[in-house]
Amino acid sequence: MQSARSAAALFLAALSAAPVARAWDAPGHRAITTVGIERFSQAVNDPSIAWISEGDWTIQISDLATMPDRWRNIKNPFLAHLNNPDHYLDVEDLTDLGLSLQTIEPLRHEFAAQLRLARDSHPGAGRQSNPKLDTAKTDAYPGFLPQAMCENYAKLQSNFKTLRVLAKINDPARNNEVQATRMAIAMAMACLSHFTGDCAQPLHTTRHHHGWIGDNPNGYTTKKEIHAQIDAETLRKHELGVGAIRARLQAVPPPPDKIDPANPWSAVIGQIEQSHAAVEPLYKLEKSGELWQKPGAEFITERLADGANFLGELYVAAWEASAPSEEDVALFVKYDGFTAPKTDASK
Repeated sequence: MQSARSAAALFLAALSAAPVARAWDAPGHRAITTVGIERFSQAVNDPSIAWISEGDWTIQISDLATMPDRWRNIKNPFLAHLNNPDHYLDVEDLTDLGLSLQTIEPLRHEFAAQLRLARDSHPGAGRQSNPKLDTAKTDAYPGFLPQAMCENYAKLQSNFKTLRVLAKINDPARNNEVQATRMAIAMAMACLSHFTGDCAQPLHTTRHHHGWIGDNPNGYTTKKEIHAQIDAETLRKHELGVGAIRARLQAVPPPPDKIDPANPWSAVIGQIEQSHAAVEPLYKLEKSGELWQKPGAEFITERLADGANFLGELYVAAWEASAPSEEDVALFVKYDGFTAPKTDASK
Protein backbone atom coordinates (compact mmCIF):
# COMPACT_ATOMS: atom_id res chain seq x y z
CA MET A 1 0.00 0.00 0.00
CA GLN A 2 2.81 2.37 0.95
CA SER A 3 4.61 1.80 -2.36
CA ALA A 4 1.42 2.52 -4.26
CA ARG A 5 0.99 5.78 -2.36
CA SER A 6 4.61 6.71 -3.02
CA ALA A 7 4.16 6.04 -6.72
CA ALA A 8 1.03 8.14 -6.77
CA ALA A 9 2.80 10.99 -5.01
CA LEU A 10 5.67 10.81 -7.48
CA PHE A 11 3.21 10.84 -10.36
CA LEU A 12 1.44 13.96 -9.10
CA ALA A 13 4.71 15.75 -8.45
CA ALA A 14 6.01 14.88 -11.89
CA LEU A 15 2.93 16.15 -13.65
CA SER A 16 2.83 19.36 -11.67
CA ALA A 17 6.52 19.99 -12.40
CA ALA A 18 6.27 19.41 -16.14
CA PRO A 19 5.82 22.45 -18.41
CA VAL A 20 2.18 22.91 -19.44
CA ALA A 21 1.73 24.07 -23.01
CA ARG A 22 -1.41 26.16 -23.27
CA ALA A 23 -1.86 28.11 -26.49
CA TRP A 24 -3.20 31.63 -25.98
CA ASP A 25 -4.74 30.85 -22.57
CA ALA A 26 -8.52 31.14 -22.25
CA PRO A 27 -8.97 34.73 -23.55
CA GLY A 28 -7.13 33.96 -26.79
CA HIS A 29 -9.05 30.77 -27.45
CA ARG A 30 -12.35 32.54 -26.77
CA ALA A 31 -11.46 35.37 -29.15
CA ILE A 32 -10.45 32.99 -31.96
CA THR A 33 -13.69 31.05 -31.51
CA THR A 34 -15.89 34.13 -31.49
CA VAL A 35 -14.45 35.48 -34.73
CA GLY A 36 -14.39 32.02 -36.33
CA ILE A 37 -18.11 31.65 -35.65
CA GLU A 38 -18.77 35.11 -37.06
CA ARG A 39 -16.98 34.26 -40.29
CA PHE A 40 -18.82 30.96 -40.54
CA SER A 41 -22.16 32.72 -40.11
CA GLN A 42 -21.21 35.28 -42.78
CA ALA A 43 -20.40 32.53 -45.27
CA VAL A 44 -23.29 30.14 -44.59
CA ASN A 45 -26.80 31.53 -44.73
CA ASP A 46 -29.00 28.68 -43.58
CA PRO A 47 -31.88 29.03 -41.09
CA SER A 48 -31.08 25.68 -39.47
CA ILE A 49 -27.86 27.09 -37.99
CA ALA A 50 -29.04 30.64 -37.25
CA TRP A 51 -29.25 29.65 -33.57
CA ILE A 52 -25.44 29.54 -33.35
CA SER A 53 -25.30 33.32 -33.64
CA GLU A 54 -28.30 33.89 -31.38
CA GLY A 55 -28.66 34.08 -27.63
CA ASP A 56 -25.67 32.88 -25.63
CA TRP A 57 -24.54 30.09 -27.96
CA THR A 58 -21.48 31.93 -29.29
CA ILE A 59 -20.44 32.83 -25.75
CA GLN A 60 -20.91 29.25 -24.58
CA ILE A 61 -19.06 27.72 -27.53
CA SER A 62 -16.22 30.17 -27.02
CA ASP A 63 -15.96 29.16 -23.37
CA LEU A 64 -16.12 25.47 -24.24
CA ALA A 65 -13.12 26.07 -26.51
CA THR A 66 -11.02 26.31 -23.36
CA MET A 67 -12.08 22.82 -22.23
CA PRO A 68 -9.19 20.77 -23.69
CA ASP A 69 -6.82 22.80 -21.51
CA ARG A 70 -9.09 22.37 -18.50
CA TRP A 71 -8.91 18.60 -18.96
CA ARG A 72 -5.45 18.93 -17.41
CA ASN A 73 -6.85 20.05 -14.07
CA ILE A 74 -7.02 16.44 -12.91
CA LYS A 75 -3.74 14.54 -12.74
CA ASN A 76 -5.00 11.45 -14.51
CA PRO A 77 -2.63 9.45 -16.75
CA PHE A 78 -5.45 8.03 -18.86
CA LEU A 79 -6.70 11.47 -19.85
CA ALA A 80 -3.19 12.95 -20.09
CA HIS A 81 -2.08 10.17 -22.42
CA LEU A 82 -5.05 10.83 -24.69
CA ASN A 83 -5.26 14.62 -24.50
CA ASN A 84 -1.81 16.14 -24.01
CA PRO A 85 -0.17 15.18 -27.35
CA ASP A 86 -3.20 16.50 -29.26
CA HIS A 87 -2.13 20.09 -28.55
CA TYR A 88 1.12 20.07 -30.53
CA LEU A 89 3.30 18.60 -33.26
CA ASP A 90 7.05 19.09 -32.87
CA VAL A 91 8.08 19.21 -36.51
CA GLU A 92 11.82 18.87 -35.82
CA ASP A 93 11.23 15.49 -34.19
CA LEU A 94 9.71 14.26 -37.44
CA THR A 95 12.86 15.26 -39.32
CA ASP A 96 15.08 13.38 -36.86
CA LEU A 97 12.98 10.27 -37.45
CA GLY A 98 13.24 10.49 -41.23
CA LEU A 99 9.66 11.76 -41.55
CA SER A 100 8.08 15.03 -42.62
CA LEU A 101 4.71 16.76 -42.61
CA GLN A 102 4.21 15.44 -46.13
CA THR A 103 4.93 11.81 -45.25
CA ILE A 104 3.23 11.26 -41.90
CA GLU A 105 0.13 9.09 -41.83
CA PRO A 106 -3.14 11.03 -41.42
CA LEU A 107 -4.83 8.38 -39.27
CA ARG A 108 -3.80 8.46 -35.60
CA HIS A 109 -3.02 4.79 -35.02
CA GLU A 110 -1.34 4.45 -38.39
CA PHE A 111 0.85 7.40 -37.43
CA ALA A 112 1.66 5.79 -34.07
CA ALA A 113 2.73 2.60 -35.86
CA GLN A 114 4.77 4.67 -38.33
CA LEU A 115 6.54 6.37 -35.43
CA ARG A 116 7.45 3.04 -33.83
CA LEU A 117 9.00 1.80 -37.07
CA ALA A 118 10.83 5.12 -37.52
CA ARG A 119 12.28 4.88 -34.02
CA ASP A 120 13.49 1.35 -34.69
CA SER A 121 15.35 2.55 -37.78
CA HIS A 122 16.64 5.78 -36.16
CA PRO A 123 17.91 4.76 -32.69
CA GLY A 124 18.16 7.67 -30.28
CA ALA A 125 16.31 10.08 -32.57
CA GLY A 126 13.38 12.21 -31.59
CA ARG A 127 12.23 13.09 -28.11
CA GLN A 128 13.73 10.91 -25.39
CA SER A 129 11.54 9.65 -22.59
CA ASN A 130 12.23 10.22 -18.91
CA PRO A 131 10.49 7.26 -17.22
CA LYS A 132 10.31 9.07 -13.86
CA LEU A 133 8.50 12.05 -15.36
CA ASP A 134 6.71 10.51 -18.32
CA THR A 135 4.07 8.67 -16.33
CA ALA A 136 1.45 9.38 -19.00
CA LYS A 137 3.71 7.77 -21.64
CA THR A 138 3.58 10.65 -24.12
CA ASP A 139 7.27 11.44 -24.63
CA ALA A 140 7.56 8.90 -27.44
CA TYR A 141 5.25 10.99 -29.62
CA PRO A 142 6.02 14.29 -31.38
CA GLY A 143 2.33 15.11 -31.07
CA PHE A 144 -0.99 14.44 -32.77
CA LEU A 145 -2.19 17.98 -33.50
CA PRO A 146 -3.18 17.46 -37.17
CA GLN A 147 -4.97 14.23 -36.31
CA ALA A 148 -6.86 15.96 -33.49
CA MET A 149 -7.94 18.74 -35.83
CA CYS A 150 -9.21 16.34 -38.49
CA GLU A 151 -10.93 14.07 -35.98
CA ASN A 152 -12.83 16.95 -34.42
CA TYR A 153 -13.66 18.24 -37.90
CA ALA A 154 -15.26 14.87 -38.64
CA LYS A 155 -17.26 14.98 -35.40
CA LEU A 156 -18.58 18.42 -36.35
CA GLN A 157 -19.43 17.20 -39.85
CA SER A 158 -21.37 14.29 -38.35
CA ASN A 159 -23.26 16.51 -35.89
CA PHE A 160 -24.11 19.01 -38.62
CA LYS A 161 -25.47 16.13 -40.69
CA THR A 162 -27.67 14.92 -37.84
CA LEU A 163 -29.08 18.42 -37.42
CA ARG A 164 -29.84 18.67 -41.13
CA VAL A 165 -31.52 15.26 -41.12
CA LEU A 166 -33.73 16.37 -38.23
CA ALA A 167 -34.56 19.55 -40.14
CA LYS A 168 -35.70 17.43 -43.09
CA ILE A 169 -37.83 15.22 -40.84
CA ASN A 170 -39.32 18.41 -39.36
CA ASP A 171 -41.15 16.74 -36.47
CA PRO A 172 -41.85 19.05 -33.48
CA ALA A 173 -41.96 15.98 -31.26
CA ARG A 174 -38.25 15.54 -31.89
CA ASN A 175 -37.34 18.86 -30.30
CA ASN A 176 -35.30 17.14 -27.58
CA GLU A 177 -33.21 15.46 -30.28
CA VAL A 178 -32.67 18.80 -31.97
CA GLN A 179 -31.57 20.43 -28.72
CA ALA A 180 -29.23 17.54 -27.90
CA THR A 181 -27.70 17.77 -31.36
CA ARG A 182 -27.15 21.50 -30.93
CA MET A 183 -25.22 20.77 -27.74
CA ALA A 184 -23.13 18.19 -29.59
CA ILE A 185 -22.42 20.73 -32.35
CA ALA A 186 -21.38 23.30 -29.75
CA MET A 187 -18.84 20.93 -28.20
CA ALA A 188 -17.48 19.83 -31.59
CA MET A 189 -17.11 23.43 -32.75
CA ALA A 190 -15.35 24.26 -29.48
CA CYS A 191 -12.86 21.39 -29.62
CA LEU A 192 -12.09 22.04 -33.27
CA SER A 193 -11.53 25.69 -32.37
CA HIS A 194 -9.18 24.83 -29.53
CA PHE A 195 -6.83 22.71 -31.61
CA THR A 196 -7.02 25.13 -34.55
CA GLY A 197 -6.01 27.87 -32.13
CA ASP A 198 -3.14 25.71 -30.88
CA CYS A 199 -2.03 25.27 -34.48
CA ALA A 200 -1.85 29.05 -34.93
CA GLN A 201 0.56 29.39 -31.98
CA PRO A 202 4.01 28.71 -33.50
CA LEU A 203 5.41 27.22 -30.28
CA HIS A 204 2.92 24.36 -30.63
CA THR A 205 4.69 23.23 -33.82
CA THR A 206 8.26 23.00 -32.53
CA ARG A 207 10.52 21.29 -30.03
CA HIS A 208 11.55 24.81 -28.98
CA HIS A 209 8.21 25.23 -27.23
CA HIS A 210 9.58 26.32 -23.85
CA GLY A 211 12.79 28.05 -24.91
CA TRP A 212 15.35 27.19 -27.57
CA ILE A 213 17.04 23.84 -27.04
CA GLY A 214 20.12 22.28 -28.65
CA ASP A 215 22.38 24.22 -31.01
CA ASN A 216 21.68 27.91 -30.58
CA PRO A 217 24.04 29.94 -32.80
CA ASN A 218 21.71 32.96 -32.79
CA GLY A 219 21.49 33.12 -29.03
CA TYR A 220 17.71 32.81 -28.72
CA THR A 221 16.23 32.67 -25.24
CA THR A 222 16.29 29.32 -23.45
CA LYS A 223 13.86 30.45 -20.76
CA LYS A 224 10.69 28.41 -20.39
CA GLU A 225 8.73 31.60 -19.76
CA ILE A 226 8.56 32.44 -23.46
CA HIS A 227 5.59 30.12 -23.90
CA ALA A 228 3.54 31.85 -21.21
CA GLN A 229 4.59 35.21 -22.63
CA ILE A 230 3.10 34.34 -26.01
CA ASP A 231 0.00 32.63 -24.61
CA ALA A 232 -1.08 35.41 -22.29
CA GLU A 233 1.29 38.27 -21.58
CA THR A 234 1.51 39.55 -25.16
CA LEU A 235 -2.30 39.62 -25.42
CA ARG A 236 -2.57 41.62 -22.20
CA LYS A 237 0.32 43.95 -23.06
CA HIS A 238 -0.98 44.76 -26.55
CA GLU A 239 -4.68 44.55 -25.54
CA LEU A 240 -5.43 41.99 -28.23
CA GLY A 241 -8.78 40.25 -28.48
CA VAL A 242 -11.87 39.99 -30.65
CA GLY A 243 -11.64 43.61 -31.81
CA ALA A 244 -8.05 43.29 -33.01
CA ILE A 245 -8.80 40.04 -34.85
CA ARG A 246 -11.87 41.52 -36.52
CA ALA A 247 -9.90 44.55 -37.64
CA ARG A 248 -7.13 42.39 -39.06
CA LEU A 249 -9.64 40.29 -41.04
CA GLN A 250 -11.85 43.19 -42.12
CA ALA A 251 -10.44 43.20 -45.65
CA VAL A 252 -10.32 39.40 -45.87
CA PRO A 253 -13.42 37.93 -47.56
CA PRO A 254 -15.47 35.19 -45.87
CA PRO A 255 -13.84 31.76 -45.98
CA PRO A 256 -13.21 30.59 -49.55
CA ASP A 257 -13.55 27.01 -50.73
CA LYS A 258 -9.87 26.19 -50.29
CA ILE A 259 -10.46 23.17 -48.03
CA ASP A 260 -11.56 19.85 -49.46
CA PRO A 261 -14.75 19.24 -47.44
CA ALA A 262 -14.32 15.48 -47.76
CA ASN A 263 -10.74 15.53 -46.48
CA PRO A 264 -9.23 18.59 -44.76
CA TRP A 265 -5.85 16.90 -44.11
CA SER A 266 -3.84 18.75 -46.75
CA ALA A 267 -5.19 22.11 -45.64
CA VAL A 268 -4.43 21.29 -41.99
CA ILE A 269 -0.84 20.29 -42.84
CA GLY A 270 -0.44 23.51 -44.81
CA GLN A 271 -1.63 25.48 -41.79
CA ILE A 272 0.91 23.75 -39.53
CA GLU A 273 3.66 24.50 -42.07
CA GLN A 274 2.67 28.15 -42.08
CA SER A 275 2.70 28.36 -38.30
CA HIS A 276 6.01 26.50 -38.00
CA ALA A 277 7.61 28.99 -40.39
CA ALA A 278 6.89 31.68 -37.79
CA VAL A 279 8.89 29.99 -35.00
CA GLU A 280 12.24 31.65 -35.64
CA PRO A 281 10.74 35.09 -36.43
CA LEU A 282 9.01 34.84 -33.06
CA TYR A 283 12.30 34.13 -31.28
CA LYS A 284 13.92 37.03 -33.13
CA LEU A 285 11.20 39.38 -31.87
CA GLU A 286 11.76 38.16 -28.33
CA LYS A 287 15.53 38.60 -28.60
CA SER A 288 15.31 42.16 -29.97
CA GLY A 289 12.65 43.23 -27.48
CA GLU A 290 10.27 44.07 -30.32
CA LEU A 291 7.85 41.40 -29.07
CA TRP A 292 6.61 44.06 -26.64
CA GLN A 293 6.44 46.81 -29.22
CA LYS A 294 4.40 47.41 -32.38
CA PRO A 295 6.08 44.62 -34.43
CA GLY A 296 5.22 42.14 -31.68
CA ALA A 297 1.61 43.31 -31.56
CA GLU A 298 1.32 42.91 -35.33
CA PHE A 299 2.90 39.45 -35.22
CA ILE A 300 0.62 38.12 -32.49
CA THR A 301 -2.45 39.69 -34.09
CA GLU A 302 -1.60 38.01 -37.39
CA ARG A 303 -1.30 34.64 -35.66
CA LEU A 304 -4.63 35.03 -33.87
CA ALA A 305 -6.34 36.21 -37.05
CA ASP A 306 -4.87 33.37 -39.08
CA GLY A 307 -6.27 30.90 -36.56
CA ALA A 308 -9.72 32.52 -36.56
CA ASN A 309 -9.88 32.69 -40.36
CA PHE A 310 -8.83 29.06 -40.80
CA LEU A 311 -11.34 28.03 -38.15
CA GLY A 312 -14.09 29.74 -40.13
CA GLU A 313 -12.94 27.88 -43.23
CA LEU A 314 -13.06 24.57 -41.38
CA TYR A 315 -16.57 25.29 -40.10
CA VAL A 316 -17.74 26.11 -43.62
CA ALA A 317 -16.15 22.98 -45.10
CA ALA A 318 -17.67 20.76 -42.38
CA TRP A 319 -21.08 22.24 -43.17
CA GLU A 320 -20.64 21.68 -46.90
CA ALA A 321 -19.63 18.06 -46.27
CA SER A 322 -22.66 17.40 -44.07
CA ALA A 323 -25.51 17.63 -46.59
CA PRO A 324 -27.68 14.49 -46.13
CA SER A 325 -29.20 12.46 -48.92
CA GLU A 326 -32.73 11.09 -48.86
CA GLU A 327 -31.20 7.69 -48.09
CA ASP A 328 -29.43 9.22 -45.09
CA VAL A 329 -32.77 10.50 -43.80
CA ALA A 330 -34.46 7.14 -44.34
CA LEU A 331 -31.70 5.25 -42.53
CA PHE A 332 -31.79 7.71 -39.65
CA VAL A 333 -35.52 7.20 -39.19
CA LYS A 334 -35.16 3.42 -39.49
CA TYR A 335 -32.48 3.02 -36.85
CA ASP A 336 -33.21 5.97 -34.53
CA GLY A 337 -36.01 4.15 -32.71
CA PHE A 338 -37.72 7.43 -31.91
CA THR A 339 -40.89 7.37 -29.83
CA ALA A 340 -42.84 10.56 -29.36
CA PRO A 341 -42.94 11.70 -25.73
CA LYS A 342 -46.24 11.00 -24.03
CA THR A 343 -48.34 13.98 -23.05
CA ASP A 344 -49.79 14.28 -19.55
CA ALA A 345 -53.23 13.38 -20.91
CA SER A 346 -51.98 10.12 -22.42
CA LYS A 347 -50.01 8.91 -19.37
